[in-house]
Amino acid sequence: MNRPALLLGLDAGGSGTKWSLVRDGQTVASGVSLPFTAALLDTAAGAQALTALAAALPGRPEAVHAGVAGLTAGSERAAAVARELAGVLGLDTPRVTVEGDLDLAYRAHLGGGEGILLYAGTGSVAYHVAADGTVTRAGGYGYRIGDDGGGFSLGRAALRVLTDDLDRGVVPSGPLAREVAAITGGLDWETVRAFVYGTPGAASVARLAPAVGKAADAGDARADALLTEAAGQLAELARRVQARVGSLPVTATGGAFRVSSLLRAALTRELPGANVQQREHAEAAARYAAAHLAVR
Repeated sequence: MNRPALLLGLDAGGSGTKWSLVRDGQTVASGVSLPFTAALLDTAAGAQALTALAAALPGRPEAVHAGVAGLTAGSERAAAVARELAGVLGLDTPRVTVEGDLDLAYRAHLGGGEGILLYAGTGSVAYHVAADGTVTRAGGYGYRIGDDGGGFSLGRAALRVLTDDLDRGVVPSGPLAREVAAITGGLDWETVRAFVYGTPGAASVARLAPAVGKAADAGDARADALLTEAAGQLAELARRVQARVGSLPVTATGGAFRVSSLLRAALTRELPGANVQQREHAEAAARYAAAHLAVR
């Protein structure tokens, strides 16, 4: 009897690459590797991320499906990512399929046209896929010009609060200051500058989002206000999509909603009826790899 195939699912983004190895419908191993996005393709950081991923896997998969931030399924960029993944994992390219991380997330939670996905991870976006595949979205423009309410935005907002203290000659104190300093290594400008600008992209600042959640849970009023503001920004994205496709139900997901129950509560105040849930998109990707392998 042939042993069921070992399948790899990837959910790759700016804060990390989540992976799951699945055999016969059961997850046998999972983890998180270095961040990888479409923008990192053909860069030293991208090559390092793919090499680290291959080294982290305890077994060689027979098929792979990946959701990658910044990609569109069927594009030349997606084909290039598929070739790179196939090469580093030692697979034939047809055994690797790739799509955007948002399309993967939508299918993990909703069927075509069923609702609006409000995703808040490192960044943020509201996303709807109609039954005919038409995409309607709001936000998701990246940390330089958008992504309000996501993990990077929360981390940046916390740093602004604390650097405002420095500008006034006040030594930052309280739960928010303590939680942020525990991650940055200190709150003096030299230390903060090295933390923020020492790593390219959004990953370092997004690491501070859990600090905001912990501080709010500890009663820090400024951190609580940052979560309330983020919830309002996220709700606005969903409302923009609803204005175009109709008042469909909203399913909210992503790592930002894990930072505190206060953010989830604030969102449901802004969007009554919003359903906040978490599913492992990498596992959904592995199941998609199984379906792809079956029809080959």
